[in-house]
Amino acid sequence: RIGTDPSDWTVKNTSMTMAARTSMAVAAVCWFGGVRALPAGGLRSYMRALEDETAAVSQPSNKAAARSVDAELYLTQKLDHLGGDATTFEQRYFVNDTFFDAAAGGPVFLCVGGEGPALDASVLYHSVHCSDMTELAPRAGALMFALEHRYYGKSVPVGAPREYLSSHQAVYDIATFVGAMTSKYELDADATKWVTFGGSYPGMVSGFARLKLPHLIHASVSSSSPWRAKVDMQEYNDVVGNALAVTSVGGSDECREIVARGHATLAGFAQSGDTASLQEAAATFDFCDADALLDDATFKTWAGYGVISVPAQENDPADSSPAGNIGSICATLLATEGDDLAKLAAVSKLQNGDHCLAGGASSFASSSSSSEAFVSALAAALPAGSLAVKNAPKSALLGAVASDALSWPWQTCTEFGFYQTCEVGSSCPYAQGYDTLDDEIAMCERLFNISADEVAQNVDFANLVYGADAPRASRILFPNGNVDPWSGLGVSDSPDGNVTEIVFTVDGASHHAWTHPADTIVQQSVKDAKLFIQDTVMAWLQLPK
Repeated sequence: RIGTDPSDWTVKNTSMTMAARTSMAVAAVCWFGGVRALPAGGLRSYMRALEDETAAVSQPSNKAAARSVDAELYLTQKLDHLGGDATTFEQRYFVNDTFFDAAAGGPVFLCVGGEGPALDASVLYHSVHCSDMTELAPRAGALMFALEHRYYGKSVPVGAPREYLSSHQAVYDIATFVGAMTSKYELDADATKWVTFGGSYPGMVSGFARLKLPHLIHASVSSSSPWRAKVDMQEYNDVVGNALAVTSVGGSDECREIVARGHATLAGFAQSGDTASLQEAAATFDFCDADALLDDATFKTWAGYGVISVPAQENDPADSSPAGNIGSICATLLATEGDDLAKLAAVSKLQNGDHCLAGGASSFASSSSSSEAFVSALAAALPAGSLAVKNAPKSALLGAVASDALSWPWQTCTEFGFYQTCEVGSSCPYAQGYDTLDDEIAMCERLFNISADEVAQNVDFANLVYGADAPRASRILFPNGNVDPWSGLGVSDSPDGNVTEIVFTVDGASHHAWTHPADTIVQQSVKDAKLFIQDTVMAWLQLPK
């Protein structure tokens, strides 16, 4: 764990002082950067992305610092690296040679793209994607690239079926890219060291590239990456509950218990058919309709996915908005007089701007992870006739839309699962039993005619190919934050005892927080993690290729 005191670091159970950090780094591999985090709470982040595919990306503080950033370049890639189809598509990439020391044989840093938002030139000088990489480039004399993932952003093969969208094809895209850029920039193929960086799903692909292409990729930083694919991801909301008790971000055991008890109380009202108590709860939480919670669908969507928003994945201690982070939420809960429901209602009203809550399940679509809500929102957002979600042949659905709207849902069904549930008996702090696997996985059948059994087989195959949470590789770094819900499926134990696959936990950190620009980071533990990652990369660059 990397805590707030750098003089008392540990990597898992191995003590590591600041003085020992560099020597430890010689045995480590660096993986860094990232793109928009994997969808939080099921697919709600993805739903928001459909509404605004140009989600905010941090703007550069000094554009002049990047004297050679190509705005947009394309590489012709094979659509199918694994078969005989000669069809190609154009894959977008960016390059920044501002700090490249060609004479000294500088390394190449590659920021791996993922599920969105679409990259732009800022990715190579100041953004949430790969700022640790760009901040390290001057020190390393590195040439920098960012490669957009196939079927996302402007790298969507128009008219091509989605069967060619997979992490496996993406890894071979990286191989082709390395070869093409080595030729284009006249790099020494035998000596030049490539390091891949990524956070979240891009972190997975970054690590997969090192695992599968060790002759091309010298090292990788796999930040906040859930390597273990899983159909029923109870771990996500389990960590959300635990995050409410992390003291370094203002949480406490009492805060967590208030949230869990309050939701359990509401579930008890619904399960016992206590109409009067449900109506009283509707008044307490300021529903516009006093009978809103008597509707089963409304109650399920509201209480099953959380009557308040707990932003564990994107927790920002610097957020000053009312109840905008865990510390603020817990402070409000503890300061409010009354029972658990009164406390939760106080947070809800802050988060909703004191507007009354409309009834009906659709009213909570933006805060719900339900795949049914996702499908409905998707169907409404796409042009009429472009998406058939019921009783359509699989071949028709595969190429239904020439955009990336269905790309991540497709990958969850065909590779990773990651369906976040709130099952009875779990540590989920919400109303348990109302967000089930059947709810979440239904999307695969509706959108792609992929059955639940097929999803399970696909997930098993992904774990077989990549090693789940115990991969066998070298020079890969696996940092995770203990507030990040995706850490539940990350590599938590080093397969080789932290010799060349280093695993560590960053106290108080959310989803790959250390990949954000340095001037936006306020937590010392995150600053320390970034420095350790950078030192590790520099140390590995001294090792033979």
